[in-house]
Amino acid sequence: MIIMFMRHADAKNDKLTKFGKKQCKIAVKAKENIKFDKIYTSNSKRTIKTARYFQLKYKLPVEVLEGLNDRELLLEGEPKNEQEQLWYNNYMNPLFSSTSPEGCKEFLTRNFIEFKKIIDEHIDKNENIIIVAHSGTLYALMAYINGIRKNRNINWFRAGNCSKIYFEVLERI
Repeated sequence: MIIMFMRHADAKNDKLTKFGKKQCKIAVKAKENIKFDKIYTSNSKRTIKTARYFQLKYKLPVEVLEGLNDRELLLEGEPKNEQEQLWYNNYMNPLFSSTSPEGCKEFLTRNFIEFKKIIDEHIDKNENIIIVAHSGTLYALMAYINGIRKNRNINWFRAGNCSKIYFEVLERI
């Protein structure tokens, strides 16, 4: 089973920009010698619009999964109280729990549950899939595959828009 992760293309106010549309066209033109069977995406307009380019190329069904949604963040600006400061200080701590805004633990758990369902649906059939989501969601899915390091930190990294990341899953995770 091969999973291709795609971060949504460049967007402004949930609409793909001219640059974002160009990114999608370039990404789908890249020669793929992999047969894909299904596309998953979050319910944001920018991920759905990015997934649409791949849907048209590969003639695949797209399933929208709320469990792949982006993480709720603090409103812009400095933390306004002790609770917001605690959340901000623990933004990347996978053990930190918070319901509003969503803590790292809840975010990872939500994504891990969704990802496990996807794997379970396709691995026995040896089907290949595309997941179009937000950078944070893709990092969470990579943490699921690779595990969270012993120091309990997640080493996030920034991927460019519409970047492709492939993983091969050989057995149930």
